[in-house]
Amino acid sequence: MTIQNLGTKTTLLSLSASDVVTASANRTGVDLVDYEGDIMAVLDAEAGGAGITYAVKIQDSADNSTFADVSGLAFTTTTANTALTETLRINSDEVKRYIRAVITVAGGTGAGALSVVALGSKKYG
Repeated sequence: MTIQNLGTKTTLLSLSASDVVTASANRTGVDLVDYEGDIMAVLDAEAGGAGITYAVKIQDSADNSTFADVSGLAFTTTTANTALTETLRINSDEVKRYIRAVITVAGGTGAGALSVVALGSKKYG
């Protein structure tokens, strides 16, 4: 395995900024045209309260308008009142130009903070 110098090429992409989540939402698309290889997406969800669960998945789009689910790119659904941190590997060569996070909130009452960020390497650093 070759270790690459990722210092100047690796950037942080915000798929869902850290915020208190009380309702389901489709986040804004992120353009991957300048990225290559694997992108690591990280979900960080705090315990949402009694009965609250979060289902978070990644969708892709060729035009940043019409999005569809990507097979294998869904985080584990949180269990009620339980925090979760998890990563997903996104191969930028296997998804369309734009990706976004989709958050589905279900269950009881309460709310918790949630964020989805990704680390990717630009083609040209």
